[in-house]
Amino acid sequence: MPDAPPPGGGHTESGLLEPVATVVRFLYRMALASLAIGAAGLLAGTQPGPLWGGAQLCAESRSTFNTDGSTGMFAPDAGVEVTTRPSYCTDHADGAQRLFHFAGSFPSWLLVLGVLYLLNRLIKGAARDGVFTSRTAILLRAVGWWLLLGCLFAEAVEAAAHAALLATLAQDYTFSAGSWLGAWQPPYARVLTALGILTFARIMRAGVAMRKDLEGTV
Repeated sequence: MPDAPPPGGGHTESGLLEPVATVVRFLYRMALASLAIGAAGLLAGTQPGPLWGGAQLCAESRSTFNTDGSTGMFAPDAGVEVTTRPSYCTDHADGAQRLFHFAGSFPSWLLVLGVLYLLNRLIKGAARDGVFTSRTAILLRAVGWWLLLGCLFAEAVEAAAHAALLATLAQDYTFSAGSWLGAWQPPYARVLTALGILTFARIMRAGVAMRKDLEGTV
C-alpha cells in the first residue's frame, strides 16, 4: 500500500517543493525542445540550437602550450611565460567529425535530461502523496545513482569523442589511451553532489521508517 500522506494531505506540502518544482518543469520542457530541434538540425545538416552549435565545428585542446613570443597586445612582462590552448575549427566537417562532435556533448545533455525527468516524477509524486514518503525517498535515491553513474559514463564517452575529433583536426595527434586520459576531466562536483543526494535519500528513508513506527505505537 502507498504511504498515507501526513495530516492535512499531500497538497498542503506542495509549497515545500517551490520554487524548485516550477524551475524543474520549465527546464525539463526546454531540454526536450532543445533536443528535438538539435536532432532535426543534425539530420538536415544545419546543426541549429544550443546543443550542436553553428555550421563551424571546433574542438579546443585540453592541453596548454607555450607561445612562440608573438602575443600581440598580450605581450608578457619580463620573466613571465605565456601559455595557450589552441582551438581547431573547420567549415567542412565530414560525417565522422560531426559524429565525434555530437558524441562530445550529447551524453551530458542526456544526463541532465534524465535528472530533470526523475526530479519531475519525484515532484509530481511528492505533491500528490506527500513529501515524506517511501516513494519520494526511492525516487531521490534514483536521482543520486543516475547522477553518480551517469556523470562518470558521460565524461568517459565525451573525453573519447573529444580525443578522436582532435585526432582528425590536428597533425601529429593520434587517438590512443593516453590521449583519452589527457582529455578526461574528473567530474568532482557532480560526484560529490550525487553522493550528497544518496546520503539525503538514506536519511529520508530512515525518517519515513521512524514515522511509521511512531504511527504504529499511537
